[in-house]
Amino acid sequence: MQVIVSFKESGVRSVLDPRTSLVAILVISMVMMCGGLSGVDYYLRIICWMIPFAFLLAMKNYKKAITYFCLYVFATVIEGAVLRITSGGVNLFFVIIAGMISRFLAPMIMGYCVMQSTTVSEFVTAMERMHVPQTITIPLAVMFRFFPTISEETRAVSEAMRMRQIAGKKQSIIKKMEYELVPVMMATVRIADELSQASLTKGLGGAIKRTHICEVGFRVRDYMLIALLVIVLLLFVVY
Repeated sequence: MQVIVSFKESGVRSVLDPRTSLVAILVISMVMMCGGLSGVDYYLRIICWMIPFAFLLAMKNYKKAITYFCLYVFATVIEGAVLRITSGGVNLFFVIIAGMISRFLAPMIMGYCVMQSTTVSEFVTAMERMHVPQTITIPLAVMFRFFPTISEETRAVSEAMRMRQIAGKKQSIIKKMEYELVPVMMATVRIADELSQASLTKGLGGAIKRTHICEVGFRVRDYMLIALLVIVLLLFVVY
């Protein structure tokens, strides 16, 4: 039996404060999706895609970190050199490939890191300290558990298909949807209801202020990253 140990299960405090992680996601998304391919923007984008890489290393997820680094080096080289010496259909092909990687991968990986390293209790505590309304906090708290649970459900469906010797066979699109997509969609509805009920059972949405035992607060690494993000954002806006 394979045992997966994560920050959630081991009780280890997350790498960053949830508020710092949210700021990082917003700044990285803005710079990576709206930044240019030359001048100051080019270097700011390099800084932004290095932040999720450092996050993966801090989580000791070395395999994903190496894959992520190689993909971004590939995209950066293409945007910095290859696009300037190609034209026509070849140039368009490289623009699409490099653009998809460089503009969307960093925000996605940063979101993945936050999901993996932050518990729901830490997230809710951070939101309450920022006085965020519960109408926003509760859906986000449900979302924190929704995507990992759907991932586990998808793996369970794949394992069930292997046990029934269905996986690996050549199937039509209709059969593939029947065997894979339909069970996952049915599980999605059930999981969403269960997570919503669990959140309300734990006191989210109640009139009485909840207490927390998890430790949430800014540390030196949070202040350093926030300072870096503020500098990046200022340079991005000014230049």
